[in-house]
Amino acid sequence: GTAGNVLANRLTENPTFSVLLLEAGGTNIDAFEIDVPYFCTRPKSQYDWNYTTTIQSGLNNRSTGMPRGFILGGTSSVNGMFYTRGSADDYDRFAAVTGDDGWTWDNMQPFIALNEKWVPPADRHNTRGQFNPAIHSTTGINSVSLYGFSQSIDSMALKAAQELGGSSTTIWMSIRVAHWRTVTTQGRRSSSATSYLAPEFIKRKNLDVLLNTRVARVLPSPSDNPSSVYAFRSVEFAQDLDGPLHQINASKEVILSAGVIGSPQILLNSGIGNATALSALGILPLVNLPSVGQNFSDQPLIANTFVVNSTKTDDAINRNVTVSNEVYTEFNKTGMGPLVDTFANQISYFRVNESLIEKFGDPSSGPHSPHIEIYPENGFFLIPPATGNFLTMATLIVSPASRGSLTINSTNPFEPPLINPGYYTSAFDIAAMRQSLQIMFQYLSAPAWDGYILSQFGDLADIRPDSDDSVLDNYIRDASATSAHPVGTVAMSAKGADYGVVDPNLKVKGVEGLRVVDASIFVSGSLNGVGFFY
Repeated sequence: GTAGNVLANRLTENPTFSVLLLEAGGTNIDAFEIDVPYFCTRPKSQYDWNYTTTIQSGLNNRSTGMPRGFILGGTSSVNGMFYTRGSADDYDRFAAVTGDDGWTWDNMQPFIALNEKWVPPADRHNTRGQFNPAIHSTTGINSVSLYGFSQSIDSMALKAAQELGGSSTTIWMSIRVAHWRTVTTQGRRSSSATSYLAPEFIKRKNLDVLLNTRVARVLPSPSDNPSSVYAFRSVEFAQDLDGPLHQINASKEVILSAGVIGSPQILLNSGIGNATALSALGILPLVNLPSVGQNFSDQPLIANTFVVNSTKTDDAINRNVTVSNEVYTEFNKTGMGPLVDTFANQISYFRVNESLIEKFGDPSSGPHSPHIEIYPENGFFLIPPATGNFLTMATLIVSPASRGSLTINSTNPFEPPLINPGYYTSAFDIAAMRQSLQIMFQYLSAPAWDGYILSQFGDLADIRPDSDDSVLDNYIRDASATSAHPVGTVAMSAKGADYGVVDPNLKVKGVEGLRVVDASIFVSGSLNGVGFFY
């Protein structure tokens, strides 16, 4: 996964350590579908675990996909590449939950700088006013940049904010309009595979990578620590779903970085989890940690679509093979053009009205963290209809109160788990999404958009800013899907706490020799927080 490559790099900086990295997927080399930023929203089933959630009552009894990377680099090789470090509140909440000040925003800054390598955008445009160089690092490993191709809607998006009393801003994490940052370099994806396993690192003699290797379980042995019954320093794996299982032993530690879905699944299959549930499945419970797989938190997203009066959208790229080939040729020859970017150039954050917080409480990590994210896309999200030009306004709840779970229902360690995000099980989330739609309509009412939007499209056609809550709620439940930003299924907590799975040092509680280091350990996150995972 994403974090595993970072760990492999950092640990092997010490020549006395030897690391074997096990990756379920294949190589990222020459995989142009993931290398080209613009293609990030196109289906890539060969590089995806192709998970589907359980039926969600909060989505009007629908399920949704849950993209996760099945390739070296994990989800950093298939995600939307949007970069944020999260808010100071997020880190300070981690410190409060764990009782460890090492997690505070101030104390994490040196490590954020170790990761971040700020590079010029692909088109080398003047970035003055678009970011603050004083708060970014240029000496890290993973490249971060601004968008490298100007879209026809950029000026309208920024002007609309100014007309409504806001502003464009260089202050990251402010509740205004910011310029989109991506983990890219020279118009190409910068993943944990391309950065932390770059040629100068992968050649280390103390680092080995084994591809196409699925981990089934971690295996127990008697612990030499009186406070633990078991140590888990052995890994059982297969290189073919129908092939034999193999075992390898670590002299020091096993570190799981299989992600929000993979890490809890491996723990459960290993007998680490809710003892009652494991026994019911026929799995011998070895360590009773009921929090394994619980606290699943994901951010619901709606792609709200409008028909627009323009032919300068990206829709032709996504529906016309000739146009697509032309821009791909430009990309290959010059490293320029629309393919150097993902799907947006601006982004906005908002907090909900105080009335909602008074009614439901505040699930965000603090007063300086948002509940809502909105961004415009210059075209139809995913594959457009045969005709027409579109604007998509994406609305997300980035501080959801709803929680779900990940469980298993088979003793086969390679059977897909049951993924239940629990969308809209909290009344706060649906109220916040209602408010996001109202903000969206207000934003599009600015004079900057005059004459541009012709009509609302699809299910949005019947929605108005003053629609009844019941009408809005039905639209929300019909239109929402995953933003693929889950966290929380192996949550950390303070040492000695009777909940959580890992301690502040990310050691699995009650055992020796086993850690989990990936997005599953975060109790929450107000943003998708790519910066967290590095």
